[in-house]
Amino acid sequence: MEKLHYDYAVGLSTPYWIQEVRLKGKLYWSFQTPISLPFIGIGLVSGILIFLLVVNPLIFILKEVPFIPVALCTVVPWKIGKLYVEYEPDGKKLHHYLYGSLRYLKDFGWDSRAIYGQQRRKEVEQKIVFEKTRL
Repeated sequence: MEKLHYDYAVGLSTPYWIQEVRLKGKLYWSFQTPISLPFIGIGLVSGILIFLLVVNPLIFILKEVPFIPVALCTVVPWKIGKLYVEYEPDGKKLHHYLYGSLRYLKDFGWDSRAIYGQQRRKEVEQKIVFEKTRL
């Protein structure tokens, strides 16, 4: 009988989920359904960036409509975090897909050197001169 080995890659690739926030045994926050850690991280980062880059410079305009800053700093980061966690282009996680796309753009979009012998080489323009010969 063959031994079956456990594939640890399945367990290591699953996201880290949070349902309760406890510090020193005291319950501070409890979510009804578990939330993934990347969702929280991306939501916080995008919320802070939106607050710093959009809400602060436009505060004099946004004072007239009070729900817009709240929507910008809560709903938009929630949607960005949800998109980051749930959307998988080409079967990859979003950060792997974006990294691969940026690498492809850097290697083939912006680098105009030719590939010759598996190396990038700058094309040397040589002037070809044809001479007439008499036979």
